[in-house]
Amino acid sequence: MGLLNNMRAIAFVTVVLLFALTACGGGSDVASPLASTAVPDASAPLATPVPPTAIPAAIPAAIPTAIPAAIPTAVPTAVPTAIPAAIPTAIPTAVPTAMPTATPEPPPVLDEFGFVLGLDRGADVTNLPGNTDAQGIVQLEYSGVNVILSWVPVNGATIEGLVTGTFATLRNNQPDLTLDTVSESELRVGLETGTIIGFKSVDGSGDVVGGGLIGAWNCVDQDTSFTILVTGQDASVVQLRLNRLVDNFDCA
Repeated sequence: MGLLNNMRAIAFVTVVLLFALTACGGGSDVASPLASTAVPDASAPLATPVPPTAIPAAIPAAIPTAIPAAIPTAVPTAVPTAIPAAIPTAIPTAVPTAMPTATPEPPPVLDEFGFVLGLDRGADVTNLPGNTDAQGIVQLEYSGVNVILSWVPVNGATIEGLVTGTFATLRNNQPDLTLDTVSESELRVGLETGTIIGFKSVDGSGDVVGGGLIGAWNCVDQDTSFTILVTGQDASVVQLRLNRLVDNFDCA
């Protein structure tokens, strides 16, 4: 309260002095009235002075702590596990089923009448009706060669008689041809000994149109005599066929 009263007294004195100065002003100049100074109402409470707000020291802008860029953990490039090229399971080459080779049929064998005669493949055999172990006739035909094999009981027949008799019969059955003997020799059939003659066939113009061989032998154990006649146009083929037949003959 004391301070308030003092301030009021000071204000009052100040106002009085201002009025006195105004009254004493000289000359004709009239002093401009002073702007009225607002006299605070003594009854109004004086504003409590607000202590000055403390001016904060300059706050530096926040210095951001250097945040290092995130150092990524080195992610190693994925090293793919070496994937080996697929190793194909060895696929065995298809083993072809063995195609059975055609088993050649064994050469035909004539063994029905007490003897055995091996034949070459392709031989066409014809047995005449009534053949027996004692006597008979077999005709063979293959590769352009004709063969007639006959057998009869020995009964005192000679080898020479069989050969000449067969040749005479053949000549009589071919009146248009002239048959001439060209050779005569010994024939071996296994362990047996025989005789063989060769002949040629000549036609009316004197040309040789063929020929043949006639052989005969005995199978003593069977008491049977055999005669073979081989004819054809090629003398070498005729000889070859006769040799094969004789070599494959067995008196059995």
